[in-house]
Amino acid sequence: MANERFNGTIKYWNARKGFGFIAPETGDEQKQVFVHIKAFKTRTTKPTIGQTVNYIISTDDQGRTRAEDVIKTDEESVAQVSTEKKSSVATIAIVLVVISVAIVAFNYLT
Repeated sequence: MANERFNGTIKYWNARKGFGFIAPETGDEQKQVFVHIKAFKTRTTKPTIGQTVNYIISTDDQGRTRAEDVIKTDEESVAQVSTEKKSSVATIAIVLVVISVAIVAFNYLT
């Protein structure tokens, strides 16, 4: 089960204390998983009840299961688009640098 990702829905969230519980996609209400605010990869928005998430199960020092590396499924696609935009900007920057070097070299040699 190491690093196996699961899907679930936030069933309870205490915003003041920063923790809640996720109901696994399997629908077994008895096996809800504890989740802390620090387990979320990005914290651009607060977790909300009913929000779907993707997570890894881990165990704390006392043997209790908890969710780690939590990704809100609506943010998963946003993060992917953001990465694609960054790589496009980097490619354009590299091309501009290469063109600039070529122009300087051409002017120097002529």
